[in-house]
Formats: sequence, structure tokens, C-alpha cells
Amino acid sequence: MIRVLVLVLAAGLLAAGCASAPADEPAPGTNAPPLPTAFADQLLADAVPDPLAALGDDVPAELSGARAWTSSIQAPNRQTDRDVGAAGIAHGFLALAAATPDPAARERWLAGARSAGDFLLGASRGGRVPDYVNPNGPADRAYTSFDDGAAGVAEILWRVGEATGEERYRQGARASLQWVLDRAEGVDGLPCPQRCRWSWADVEGGGAPSYRHGMGEGQSGIVYALSVMGERLRDPELTAHAAGGAAYLSSRLDDDGGLPERDDEPRRNTGFLSGTAGAAFVFLRMYQATGDERWRRDAESALGFLDRTAQPAGRGVTWPILLGAGPQALVPDNPNRATGMEEGAAGIGWVSLQAHAILGDARHLERARAAGRWLVDVSLTEPVGRAWAEYEGSPIVHTATNSGAAGTGWFLDSLGRVTGDDEFSGAARAARNWLLAVATPEHRWGATRQAGAWTLPGEPSWHWGSAGVIGFLARMAGGPVDSPGMQEVLVPLEGPGASGNRPVDSGN
Repeated sequence: MIRVLVLVLAAGLLAAGCASAPADEPAPGTNAPPLPTAFADQLLADAVPDPLAALGDDVPAELSGARAWTSSIQAPNRQTDRDVGAAGIAHGFLALAAATPDPAARERWLAGARSAGDFLLGASRGGRVPDYVNPNGPADRAYTSFDDGAAGVAEILWRVGEATGEERYRQGARASLQWVLDRAEGVDGLPCPQRCRWSWADVEGGGAPSYRHGMGEGQSGIVYALSVMGERLRDPELTAHAAGGAAYLSSRLDDDGGLPERDDEPRRNTGFLSGTAGAAFVFLRMYQATGDERWRRDAESALGFLDRTAQPAGRGVTWPILLGAGPQALVPDNPNRATGMEEGAAGIGWVSLQAHAILGDARHLERARAAGRWLVDVSLTEPVGRAWAEYEGSPIVHTATNSGAAGTGWFLDSLGRVTGDDEFSGAARAARNWLLAVATPEHRWGATRQAGAWTLPGEPSWHWGSAGVIGFLARMAGGPVDSPGMQEVLVPLEGPGASGNRPVDSGN
């Protein structure tokens, strides 16, 4: 589980205003739905001005436009990361900018991405990005990982630089990448980059290392970032460290293809952000980048584990979150069957779509279809659209990309595009309806609903709040960005179902 989940129930209540909308719309015609500009305007308005004041005069004047956002989930912190912080919010603004044809409107969203990027640059010291910068100063800890730390910050800074043409962001990306490289360790008696791993956290004053394997918090996300950034920058050192990190990840796969969550935790996670589906995604990326058959074999091994652990349910399949180890290897340790991108069927299905496109094996597409059918069957069909419980039978419902309607709807939209099946596309449109209906009149969302009450009001982030929902709504309005987990899609997830989703006007 990623660290924010333990805090989900700690916030106060939010009364969300609802408007009526049909649960399912007919297939779209030639006009795309409008872009979510009002929500993005509110996200800009919620930004904290002068968030680097606590750092004193050690902030360049060019960063005076820096903005941060206060997390509801990790209140009162002004986080830097892609999970609940500024890096993920920059990702949301970039997704909306990419969907906006009008240059003047696009510049507004690029300015939002710049302001978040300037906060990241101002917080960084030698490429090390603290977990947050609050009025009392920066956190004493920083992370190497994609969701929480420097690997993911580097990737988003590079994309802000590419979108704006401003070199300071690309320089900041290189600095954070170098900081990650400097923390690489050899392992199993082999030097890095022959085999590399990274401790998750860097804490001032030391602390016991934690070696995690996931896309969000650990090894998989770092390997992904180094691979894509090595390709973008044509940097052989980054590429070599990506290969060494993938070799370590490969060495940690069990014989049946399952991946333990951490080096000190033998139980295997099935999902995208902390488990085997995420490892499969990384091996697919390595195979795509290099053509080396060893990565194809590792991807197939991890995907085979997902086939062996799938549980038939209704018209499809689903997965338990955690399975055991050793003699209990295929016994569910956490039998809850999650729905979302983070640790559930949507994330496994999204990876499976890319596996089908890259490897050409129809069983991967069928796995994605089966996950989609189950998600349609267990959706909560409400008067205002469709939503999903965090896991089957749970009273907890989320709005955003990690475990909520935005991420699950995003997968179903992609599945509908690939297959041309309007059962999936219609469920995605119904998820969009629900999100619009449960937004507050001020154009925010509560992150979580339990027993009819909304909590975590106005969360701004990608994984749990407005930035991620804006990204999904921009995609549904014809936007090109298809990355509900913030890792870019490996291949375009388009097909016979895609034509009705392309915009014909600005939507403004």
C-alpha cells in the first residue's frame, strides 16, 4: 500500500453538491464534451503563493512565480511529489494543455505547470527534492522513487521544459537524475550498473534502508524513469543504470513470476503501483526500448503470474490484492478484490492492453476484457452515473485516479477504444458523469465517500484529487494524454472505438 492510504479517513467531512445526469450516455457524436477549464481555474486559485519563503534568500529570482498546494491527505504539508504534491499537479496541467487547441488558453495551463515546476526547482538542492516545503522549512527526508521522489520529479521537470521550451526545467531534471544515480547500489556481489538497487528514502541523519519494488515507491518506477529519460536524453549512463535496475528486479521475481512488495516482505502484490503488474509494465518498457528477449521473457513471466492468480467472477476475472509466499504462495493474504488503478483490476487491465499491443498475444487482450467486464458488473450504478467501491463490497468510494472513478473510468475508456465495445466506453462516460455530478459548486471534489459522507475536501493532487480528475476529463474531451498512473502509455491505446472521442473545437 502506498503511504497516503493510512491517512484517508483522518480528514473532516465535505458536503458535495450534486447535479443529475444519466448513468450511461449514448455513444458520442462528432462533438467532444467540454474541457474541464472551471476545475483547472479553481486548482490554480487554490495554489499557495510564495511557498519558498522559508528557504530565505537562497531562491533565484526567476522562481518568484513558484506555487505549491496544500494536501488534504497529508495536511498541512505542501508536498513536492507526484502522489499528493506539486509534481502530480504539474502533470494535470500538462495533460489539460495538451488537450487545449486554443494557444491563449493553453498558455494558462502551461503557466500552472511552470509554477509547480518552479516550486520543485526552488525546493531542490543538488537534485535532492525534499518530501515537502512548509512555512517552517523543508522536510528532512527525500525519496528516490517515481511517485514520491526524485525519479518522478525529474521526469515531470523534463516534460515541463519540453512543453515550455525553458531550459531551467531540463537542467533541474538532469540534476535530480544524477542524484538518483549517485544513490545506486550494487547488490548480490555485483557492481552497479551490472545490477543496481535503490533505497527508497534518504533521511538526514541516516536511517535503516528500505528496498521496495513497486512502480510508485520503489525499484520499478526508478527503472522506468531511467529508461525513458535515457532514451529522451540519449544518455548511455541512464540507460545502463536502467538495465542494471531491471536485472535486480528480474532477480527478485519468484519462480512463478510473482513479485514481493519489498526485499523484507515475501508476500506478493498483484497490482500496478506496488506489485507484479507494475513489474510487467517495466519489463515491457525495457523490451520496447532494447528488443532484448530477456525482458520479454520477464514480462511474460509476470503476466503469467497474473493469469495463475486471477479469480473468475461474474462475466470476468479479478485479483486479490496480496498473495502469500512459500507453501502459501497462491493463497490470498489480502483477499480483497480491488477495482482501481493502484492495486486492482483497472491497473492490471491497463498493463494487459499494452502487453497485447507490444507482444501480440491475444490472451493479454482477453485478460484486459475480462477485467473490464468484472468492473462493469461491480460498478455502483447511481442516478448520476457510475462509481466503484475501493474493493468489492467496500463502503469506501473514491473520485480520483488511484483507486477511484477517474482511474477506473480511464482504463475502461482505453479498453473501449481498443476493442470498439461500447459497453466499456459507455461505463467510462458514466464515470465522467458521476464525477461532474458529485463535484462541489466551487469546482472541487471530496476525495473519499463513506456512508454517504465526503472526506478530504479539495485535495489537489493527481493520485487522490483534482489534478488527476482533470486529467481524466481532459482525456474524455479528446485529449491525447493516456496515463492514469502518471507513467506514459507505452503504445497508443487506440482502435475502432477512438474516433468519437476526438475534439472538433476548443471546448472553452
